[in-house]
Amino acid sequence: MSVCPIREIDLKELEDILAKYKGVSLPVVGDALPDLEKFAKRFFADCAEIYDIVTRTRDIKRNPSGFSLIDAPILGLLVKISKLIREIVKYYDSGDANVIAYMDRHAIEAAVVARYLLFATPETIENYRKCSFKDRLAIFESADEGFYVTKAGKRLKASINDQFKAEGFNASSFELQKKQKWKVEGKSVRDMFDEIGMGELYGNVYGFGSESIHASWGHSINFDLSRNTDGTYSSFPIEMPADVRYVGPVLLFCNPAYIEWCKRVGLEELVSMLGWIERVNRQLFDAFDAVYQPQDG
Repeated sequence: MSVCPIREIDLKELEDILAKYKGVSLPVVGDALPDLEKFAKRFFADCAEIYDIVTRTRDIKRNPSGFSLIDAPILGLLVKISKLIREIVKYYDSGDANVIAYMDRHAIEAAVVARYLLFATPETIENYRKCSFKDRLAIFESADEGFYVTKAGKRLKASINDQFKAEGFNASSFELQKKQKWKVEGKSVRDMFDEIGMGELYGNVYGFGSESIHASWGHSINFDLSRNTDGTYSSFPIEMPADVRYVGPVLLFCNPAYIEWCKRVGLEELVSMLGWIERVNRQLFDAFDAVYQPQDG
């Protein structure tokens, strides 16, 4: 039994969200920062809800029961994004930029890979699926000694074997992936940024953001330490408030993936709503950027 309702195209949920904005002034340059932040909290929460609805909607003529292995890998990434955006919104509301920084990079990577796969061949999508088995294959091929002779080790290997069988793979199915160093078509995430036309943003959006998930000194001095006047450092244990910069750019990467997905699977009726998100997100960011003043130091 499915946890989420899967239904024919139903616009009511989306129309109910959009109805909340009737008579509401959309952000424009010149708006005050508190008003923009108030609007942003509601808007970002609604974006998360819209993304969730999109992932739960299907055209039953095209997909009577679910999605094939040609579409499912992309849908899985879109579901991951929608879950991450929901969590980002929670921490945005509570004012914790540190935790948002951890999740932003994961959402951006999922969006970039999804957009790459949306225009890929079925063979490339299978390649993507196989690349995810890198560590499982290493475990499966491990010698039956140490941990792998215990009950837990045997169960783990049996579970991995079941996963192989479920997708029609076996231990010898991954020769191409080994040659390509377990990268889809031998391409890194950076290459995929270039492929989707966003290569110029790799460094400051994704590369710089990698500090959030590594044991990085750069992340520590931005979020977890305060610099004293004598050049020493002290603990900074409190949360740093978040602002529009922590969510708006993430939507810039994620939204096009949902638009292309809707076109791919026969949900064209949803494209206009997603286009509305894109326009409002850009307006909001431009209005915020016009009035935002960074703190000294």
